Amino acid sequence: MKKIIFLSLCGMVLTACNTVKYNYVAETEQISYPDLNVVTKTFIGDDMVRQGTVASRDVIYFPQTTVVSRVVDFTIHAGEYPKVGEDQKYLFFGLNELNSGVTVGKSTFADIPVGIRTNKKDNDLCIVTVGGGSLCKGDAAFSYQKKNVTYQNAFQQILIYNGKVGNKINIGYKEFNNDFARPAFSNNVEYDLSDSKVIRYKGAELEIIKATNQFIEYKLHSNFNVR
Repeated sequence: MKKIIFLSLCGMVLTACNTVKYNYVAETEQISYPDLNVVTKTFIGDDMVRQGTVASRDVIYFPQTTVVSRVVDFTIHAGEYPKVGEDQKYLFFGLNELNSGVTVGKSTFADIPVGIRTNKKDNDLCIVTVGGGSLCKGDAAFSYQKKNVTYQNAFQQILIYNGKVGNKINIGYKEFNNDFARPAFSNNVEYDLSDSKVIRYKGAELEIIKATNQFIEYKLHSNFNVR
């Protein structure tokens, strides 16, 4: 018990009291691809039509596992961590890596981490803890990046060209919600171009100009129904 108290106090005297700021808002943008009534060329496996909302999110990227250590240890796994806020002096980032979901680890007696902090002036890297303390490292390797992601509360719809057999084309449809593909809303549909050069799916209407087993040329007359 004495050891636990000692380490907690040690953590508290490393720096002055700190809190993580949560004031960051990702930049969002409505997308509708391609433009209406213009000839568009798409190759097999590529998107023909896309509609929804995307976000440009600031992240901090660690190319390798980084350990912040002084008596106790905090382990930041390689990857991207989302920005959550900032103030005049610091930038603050979350603890969960965006791609794997793995969180910043800690040694047994370390205080509970609540965020990653960097100094705007000298790029010192710190782990901020629930008790208000922080543990810092001056030589960490990291960079700031922007990452385009599906917006958390957005809904995206996509048509994908899957190729042609005879006079029939195969079109794949996918829906994305909350950053995850929803398998129940994925589908493949065949269209016989000898019946009509105009195809429709969930409000999207396309005029097929030329289709081969390598590419397709088309005009989009209307995108998906707005939800």
